[in-house]
Amino acid sequence: MAGEQRHLHAADDEDPFWRLWRELPEPWKGPVIRDGIDDWEKITENGDRSIDLTGLPDVIAAELAWMAHWQAMDGTRSSVLGTNQFANIVRRAIRDNHPFPMSIRAMEWETAAALQRWFYATRWGRLIPRGSVARLRVIFRFSRLALLARCSDGPWWTLDEWHPRCDPRIPLAEHEPQAHYGCSPSRITQPWLREAVKWCLGTQLEAGTLRWSTVSQERMRCFARFDRWLETFTDPLDVLGDPAHAVQLAAAFRRWDTDPANRLLRRSEQRFAQQPVHPRLVNDDLRAVAELLAFVAANPVEARQILGPNPWSRVTDAHAAGWFRQVSRIPHQRELNDEHYVDDHALAQIPAALPLLGLARDEQMLLTRGDGQQVTARGFDDPQAMRMILLQILTGRRASEIRTSRFECLSPVPDRAVDAAEGEQIARFHYAQSKIDIAPDNILVDAEVVAVIEEQRQWLRDHFPGIIPRHLFLQRTGNRQGDKPYPSGTYSWMLREFSKIVKITDSQGKPIGLSHTHRFRHTKLTRLAELGLPVHVLMRYAGHATPSMTMHYVAARQEHAEQAFLATTKLRADGTHVSFSRDDHDSLHLFNRADRFLPHGWCLLPPLQTCDKGNACLTCSVFVTDASHQSALERQLTETESLINRSTTAFQERHGRPMPEDNVWLLQRRAEHAALTKLLDTLHSKPGCAVQGAGCGAVPTGSVPLTLDLVRHRRTRP
Repeated sequence: MAGEQRHLHAADDEDPFWRLWRELPEPWKGPVIRDGIDDWEKITENGDRSIDLTGLPDVIAAELAWMAHWQAMDGTRSSVLGTNQFANIVRRAIRDNHPFPMSIRAMEWETAAALQRWFYATRWGRLIPRGSVARLRVIFRFSRLALLARCSDGPWWTLDEWHPRCDPRIPLAEHEPQAHYGCSPSRITQPWLREAVKWCLGTQLEAGTLRWSTVSQERMRCFARFDRWLETFTDPLDVLGDPAHAVQLAAAFRRWDTDPANRLLRRSEQRFAQQPVHPRLVNDDLRAVAELLAFVAANPVEARQILGPNPWSRVTDAHAAGWFRQVSRIPHQRELNDEHYVDDHALAQIPAALPLLGLARDEQMLLTRGDGQQVTARGFDDPQAMRMILLQILTGRRASEIRTSRFECLSPVPDRAVDAAEGEQIARFHYAQSKIDIAPDNILVDAEVVAVIEEQRQWLRDHFPGIIPRHLFLQRTGNRQGDKPYPSGTYSWMLREFSKIVKITDSQGKPIGLSHTHRFRHTKLTRLAELGLPVHVLMRYAGHATPSMTMHYVAARQEHAEQAFLATTKLRADGTHVSFSRDDHDSLHLFNRADRFLPHGWCLLPPLQTCDKGNACLTCSVFVTDASHQSALERQLTETESLINRSTTAFQERHGRPMPEDNVWLLQRRAEHAALTKLLDTLHSKPGCAVQGAGCGAVPTGSVPLTLDLVRHRRTRP
């Protein structure tokens, strides 16, 4: 076939495919492909068999040869058996004058599948075996998409199938976690909507407004649901009609979108069929449609050139505003909570069960579930997943940051860092920062993390000999060159199945789904915050750009709040110590009452009682404080002294005599001044006793005698 095609030369109307053909190495041009190709057995999946393309139309034979070569260069194995099977189908169709497209590019998967069914029915009179369908599907999957992309002279987003693996023109971030996953605009059945979506998302991706992960995993699914909703219309173009009806149409879509059954796009999503739809997910769909309408309305000239005059010429800003108006405001929820925190009870179970992930499938392991039941389970044969989740627990990194880390992800640290570690082995771990461009992408890690990474490196050297892996965790099949990271879908599925076996539970008996690995990030950052790390240090470790995002990850654990409160020495208004225990019911209820937190201390009034003393806290027996309020107490003492001096001086000038000591106002101010003096004297005399956390002085465990002078401040009549 190579000789048959050499007469083809460039021309103004030349098929763009022949540019690819001229770049194809000679041994791959056939018509019989094998001889002259190095390591044929390693780059093909059927041993020493050859690819036979004799008797095929020139274009189809050349396309199949190019696709086989692309498979080999992609790192997968060339599908010899599948290619030969399809060649047999085409040769029989030629012999029987059965119609078929004269190019692979013009042959959709449905057409190829129908041709295969005809072949099996006419030759053997039976249905197609499942394996034969799978072999043909391999040819019409990635390699055909790559062929279409290479032959396309227009923008990449004009194609109906998008896949960065097949089309290098698609813009990607440096650490794109979903770079090896594609999406299909072809699933949008309305042609006018599909073309607008491709233009809008393609432009936003090229401009950097959106990232590939957002486009492929979120926005395209939003528009697929919108397209499904349009199928319920007699005329789907009504959605672009009178802008006065945009609000009503958006409200109707919102109601439809809140039904879980309407949101399922794939069979694998059936597990969500009975779960309520979060308002944020509905808002995402509404916002995607609104932004599409706003994009078209803001670019009318380009829209007319790319999409044509109809039907998008009807769209105005009023349409977009009507849809934006239906984006609901989600009630503010308290950021600090322990919903995603994994407690010690659950964390103790996970390392004990993790070896099951790495155990070979033909081996078994006895493990104890979270409910105490002992079971024997077969291994999952995935040591990479075992090490990934272990690194997430130890470092608190995102799953994508671990999964797509580079193979050479460790570097030495400066001498000053080694000195600060006091002899402990540390290294700098460079993770794949995939979310925030301006955020840090490295942290210091200890010997335990280094050991896990080195173990994974050695595993790669043993299982991928002769190559330098690009990533620390690799896709195990179809990755001969070692440049494809471990797939995120495989990781989630593996952990989901693993969770079903081990059934990890927390201290309350609540099941912990290990596939929700982001909770380990919440847990790690909470632990670091409870150790007393400053917010800016915590933000640096988390790889965040703002402290508010960091605080979103810190769990407000009731247990830690109680421990921190009880670990601090408290003083009464007269300077005596107050002792607490976890059994003190009234003090524990303090944390649920915002009105018990005072500017200069705490109020220990029982929760069911109310205060009728106004702001006379310093003379109240249920008022307590500690050294953390020392500056406020000192300021209040100074202000109280100044107030007493000003008021007594003014009284002297007005009445010509000093203010009596039994004056009701002066009595209260003197009492406050005395209380402040005693409190500060106690704090100054025993500064160590008021230090919060470890190292504070011993707190009296017995009852504290308190003498109340009920006569001293009683007003006496002359």
